[in-house]
This record gives sequence, structure tokens and C-alpha cells, in this order.
Amino acid sequence: MSTAKEQNRLLRGPRSALERARQDPATWADLAYCAQVTDEGPMEDRNRAARFAVLWALQYDRRPKDLPLLRFLLQQQTTYYREAVPWGMAPDLTLAGFLVAEHQQVEDLWLHWDAKNISFDTALGYHLYHLLTAGIAAATEMVQASSHPDRDRILGDIRSARHTDAAVAEWLDQQRTRFPSDPADEGLKSWAYHAARLGEREASRLFMIEWAAGEPRTDNTLNTLQFHLAHLGYLAEAVEVQKEAVAISDASWSGARVSTLLTLARLQRRTDDYAGAWQTLQEAQRSLPPDKHGLDQGIWRHFVKECFLLVPIAPDDSTGHRLLAASEQDLHGIPRLWMDGVLDAAIAAAEHIGDQPALHRYRAQQQAAACERDQGVGQSRHSASGPAPS
Repeated sequence: MSTAKEQNRLLRGPRSALERARQDPATWADLAYCAQVTDEGPMEDRNRAARFAVLWALQYDRRPKDLPLLRFLLQQQTTYYREAVPWGMAPDLTLAGFLVAEHQQVEDLWLHWDAKNISFDTALGYHLYHLLTAGIAAATEMVQASSHPDRDRILGDIRSARHTDAAVAEWLDQQRTRFPSDPADEGLKSWAYHAARLGEREASRLFMIEWAAGEPRTDNTLNTLQFHLAHLGYLAEAVEVQKEAVAISDASWSGARVSTLLTLARLQRRTDDYAGAWQTLQEAQRSLPPDKHGLDQGIWRHFVKECFLLVPIAPDDSTGHRLLAASEQDLHGIPRLWMDGVLDAAIAAAEHIGDQPALHRYRAQQQAAACERDQGVGQSRHSASGPAPS
């Protein structure tokens, strides 16, 4: 099926959902944040896909009367990120914020401030200019007249640099380019991400493959493609893409090559391909730097962690025990074992094959590593505080 037909099909549902929301505000309840605990543990939002569908349709059909709906969607996105997203920020939050900001109503400043202050990542990624599209003077006046607990912080942010209304207008134009009003102006990679948010795995796969076909086969292109395919669950295809990435990797930079190989091994492990993953790890080991204490110590931790993670899919107990022993030998001499989850993987591997002595050793190492971490944090705080006044 052509991408054009898939795009038209994909938009039918969101457009119908938008019309339903416009005609009956009572249906907005189906777009509100709704916490759902998954089998894997993390919190999810039952209505996230439905909410994004309406938000996406609004990007292509902007009307002044939709501002109350847009405000509601931004509030729900903010709640979703606060409750279910511990780190990071995706364009779904930025799109909701932009569509509200584009109406340039000064009273929406507080909605934007809430969105900006969800987490460390949103504080950096959600631009201050969302708050200023009604004009810097109007925003400053509103904040000054308020009794909001963050009043001084907001004023400080506004005054911390020489912001101008012209700069805000330029930023707003940039956002209009980033979120075009015409679907034909949307790139295939964006279509792939949008389809994934709607749960349309096959359409998302089609768009991303089509995007990659028009790009140079560079590390960045292949990494984007394999990561997206793996995220969608197309692991066998992701493995093939990563093999291509290994083939073009720069052998002169061992750290980059090892990282590429470890990604391949991880994908092979997820497809239960023990033989393939083990062969890849052996190739990675030949490229590892000899110094475990140097700048590449993180590569060593990730390598050994991947070896431990492979133990549970070993074809038999004897192979599992040999791999566990080899992994423990490679673990010796690696510093900062409290990082990267390497000892968690070791403990899980020992538990899987029932090796109690190894399990005891790894737990003891984990306790020692935790003490080392706490001592390091304490020393850093002491150094930062400086000497006590005399």
C-alpha cells in the first residue's frame, strides 16, 4: 500500500474524533488522563492515543472556537507527563502547548507554566516563549498582579535575558514550520511517530522504512530506523538494520564499534537468538579497550551486563554456568559497579541458574558498590560546600 493512501486512512479516525469532540463536550472525558498500571509495572494513560488523535487533527484544522478544547488537552497532557513520564519530553506535549500559544491569550500563561514545570526535562525543553506570545509586557503585568506561589520565579525567568516580542514572534513562526497546518508538509518520519502514538504499528513501520529509503545509509539513519522498528516490536527487521550498521561502523574508533555491536547483541537476545548474540559479544570483546579504568569503563560495564543478561536464554544449564563464570571474570577490575545496572544483571543471571555462591558474591559486591557510591556523593557534597568558616 502507498504511503499516501495510508496517510489518508490514518487521518480519518482523528478527524472523526475531533468532530465528535467539537459537537459534544461531554465526550472530552474520553480524552482525559486515565491512569492504568501495566503488567510490566510502569504507569500508562488509557486515553493517551485518543487524546493525541484529536490533538493531531487540530494541528491540521485550526479554528478560534477550539481554544477551550485545546486548553483541556494541554491540561491533560501536563497531567499525563507529571504522573506517568519520569523523564524526557516528546512532541505531543510541545504540540499541545504550541496550539494553545498560537491563540496568544495572556491568561494561558499559567497553563504553560504548569507544563514547563513538570520535570527537569520539561523545564529545559518547554520553551519560555509559550508564556509570552500575548506580549512580554502583558505577561509581566499579569504575573506581577498575581499571588501565584511561583510569581517571583516567573518574573525572574522573563527578566533573565533580553527577550523581545520580535524574538517571540520569530519563535512562533518556527513552531508553525515544525507543526505545519497542511498534512502534505509533514515529513515521513513525523508520520511514523504520529502513527506509533496512535497504536498503528504497521503504518508507522511503513512510513519509517519509506523515510529511511530516501536518506543516506549513515549511522544516524540506521540507528533511527532500527530503534523505531525495535520500539514497534519488529525485532527481526531491527536486527538486520543493525547488522548493516555494524558493517559500516568505523573500526578505527573501538568505542563506537563496540557500542554498535552491543546494540546488535541486545536485539539478538530479545529475539532469543543465543548463538547470534554470543557471537556478536565475542566480536565486541575483541574490540574492547584493554584499560577497564579509563574513559571507556562504561563500555566495559555495558559489555559485561549484556553477557550476564544472555545467561537466562542459554540453551542448557552447562552453557549458562560457563557464561556466568566468564562474565564474572570479565567483571573483575571494572570500577563503579553501582552504575549501569551491571550487578542487577549479574544477580538475575545467578538466580536464574540457581548458583547460590555466585548470588552471594554479587549481592556482597552490590552492597560494597552502594557504599562506594554513597561515599563518593558525600565527598562531592563536602567539596562543594567548602571549608567551614573559622
